[in-house]
Amino acid sequence: MKNVIFKNDSFAFETLRLLSETAYGMADIAEVLTTAEKITEGDDDSWCREWTGTAKRLHAAADDYGKNGHRVSAKKTYLRAYNYYRSAEFYLHGNPNDPRITELTEASFACFAKVMELNDPAIEAVKIPYEGTTLPGHYYKCQKTLKPSPVLIVMTGFDGTKEELYGMAMAALEHGLNCLVFEGPGQGEALHRQHLYFRYDYEAVVTPVVDFVLSLDGVDPGKIVLMGVSLGGYLAPRAAAYEHRLAACVANGGVYSFADALKNLLPDSRFFDMASTDPDQVNQNFAKTAKNNPTLKWGCEHGMFVFGVDTPAQFLLKIKDFSMEGVAEKIQCPTLIVDSEEDKMMPGQAKPLYDALTCEKSFMLFTSDEGAGEHGQCGAKLLANERILSWIDERLLNSASGK
Repeated sequence: MKNVIFKNDSFAFETLRLLSETAYGMADIAEVLTTAEKITEGDDDSWCREWTGTAKRLHAAADDYGKNGHRVSAKKTYLRAYNYYRSAEFYLHGNPNDPRITELTEASFACFAKVMELNDPAIEAVKIPYEGTTLPGHYYKCQKTLKPSPVLIVMTGFDGTKEELYGMAMAALEHGLNCLVFEGPGQGEALHRQHLYFRYDYEAVVTPVVDFVLSLDGVDPGKIVLMGVSLGGYLAPRAAAYEHRLAACVANGGVYSFADALKNLLPDSRFFDMASTDPDQVNQNFAKTAKNNPTLKWGCEHGMFVFGVDTPAQFLLKIKDFSMEGVAEKIQCPTLIVDSEEDKMMPGQAKPLYDALTCEKSFMLFTSDEGAGEHGQCGAKLLANERILSWIDERLLNSASGK
């Protein structure tokens, strides 16, 4: 797909990411395009300034709607304001002490808290016990059923938020699935408020989440499905390899090795070896390369932020363990591996993961011809969710019939 508004690949993708959410009312087309057109190409401060302005304008409008009793209009406007605040904060992690990070993140949380209160059905904030603390989650519950229902657990990836999964969760409800979206170490609220950083062994995160789901009323314990998006396409399969109470697992898109995915952006694959033997050289080379590679620049800055490290070399060392080698074979539940034809973030990762599986497995390719070839089917959320949720429907039906 051609870049939207910007020549800068990263800015273009993030603009498409916002446009993609118009399908679920999380953005409006003209709002996105009008704001984007004011942004100076490649200028992170300009990006932050313009999205902040749009978010604040909508935030104020939503407050006014609420004061005047217009609940539906307030909910819809808060939802868009949340997403624009999220986007405004996106490129700030090169300076983790930038006060705008906390200001914009907290504003996004505040707007989505209003959405949760005003939504139909109301969305419940939950705290999931985890290693002496809790993980934040949102529980979307089917309202019109008396029998135990399936639950779809959805986790985001490297840079998403639980709030951004609103559209998937609402679609899941239409399919008769309760939906729990949560954030683990390295993600969203767990990162910003609790300073929990990424870990590779995400089974230690997901098993407590499954425990929590099983403690909820009205849950069918034989129909718990786990889905991970973006880097969640590693996190979910990793967890499923050791957590065997799952009826199915979905990786969108599948990630066999995070390090191998990043190598596609590096000018020299030896950086990973040099990260331990000559970290200073790696750090200097990263700085030079990133000047002309906005995707690598953002990925490295954000990577240091979510792993709680100070240098590119330390970041590279952290992600070495994010591999499904010798792990994929342990997955026992039916598993769907999703790929996107033009995925530039995690290219070539889904097929090796699929090939390594020994469980019942399916492979789903989204193509450019159908407008769904970008990473995570960005820009084609309706199509993607329809197809993926239909696969889940079939697996749960087979599970119920004993197949």
